[in-house]
Amino acid sequence: MNAPDASPAARTRAFLDKLPLAREGGRRLRREADGSVVGDWFGCELSSVFQPVVEPASGRRPGFEAFLRILGRGERALSPWLLFSANADDDCLVALDRLARTVHALNFLAAGEDGLLFLNVHGRLLAAVSADHGAAFRKVGDALGLDAERIVIETPLAASRQPDLLAFVLRNYRSNGFRVAVNVASAAQWRQLAGLVPAHYVKIDGEALLGAGDAGVELERLAAQREGTTVVVKRLDDRFPAALPAGVLVQGFAYGRPAPRAAIVRPERLTLSGLAG
Repeated sequence: MNAPDASPAARTRAFLDKLPLAREGGRRLRREADGSVVGDWFGCELSSVFQPVVEPASGRRPGFEAFLRILGRGERALSPWLLFSANADDDCLVALDRLARTVHALNFLAAGEDGLLFLNVHGRLLAAVSADHGAAFRKVGDALGLDAERIVIETPLAASRQPDLLAFVLRNYRSNGFRVAVNVASAAQWRQLAGLVPAHYVKIDGEALLGAGDAGVELERLAAQREGTTVVVKRLDDRFPAALPAGVLVQGFAYGRPAPRAAIVRPERLTLSGLAG
């Protein structure tokens, strides 16, 4: 008798096969007719869109950042900020944040991508979880067949104003196998943080660089602050006008708009229907 397939793809397939195709009482996840996965948060429907993180010289897409889209009752679009703000209780916030990340992970896996998945974590969650950040979500990833090393946990800009807490949180996530990214408001802020926080990626708005004088020189300084940290210039509505140092990644409408799961599927890769077959 052949041993059960324990590969990541098999775990993904097994999990997806168990999801209902319509709302069921007490179930937080379901599949849609188009193969996407949605979450249910007390009547609000949570879905995913993904924006590529791009290597500008080659056009290669080493990863995607997931963003949350929410439909309230009556098919009314809601902002994620509004939904998270409505959940003042820390336990509810933790559960909502983890549900959103689970929805993103499933849609990413269903798309058959083999790169990195950037997942934002809500700022309040950093303080609400007292220790061992990422331990619970590591178990979720293992159950779904998504290796922790393919997940980049991205902290919000506000967290960079609390370097001690940020360093503690990042070490926790790294100890659970995740990669980590921080957002900074300026190159000067990263210079203050670089020696304190063990980030794999540092993300900065293109506008902040372009307003600082010689953007190319500023980028080179930014990239040199911490060995092993990759700079991502984000929110670029137009192509970056200055020369980009080797290894710097870009993100923004000029390089790819956020799109649903179906738009990132490549024809030669498995889709949800293939996984479930």
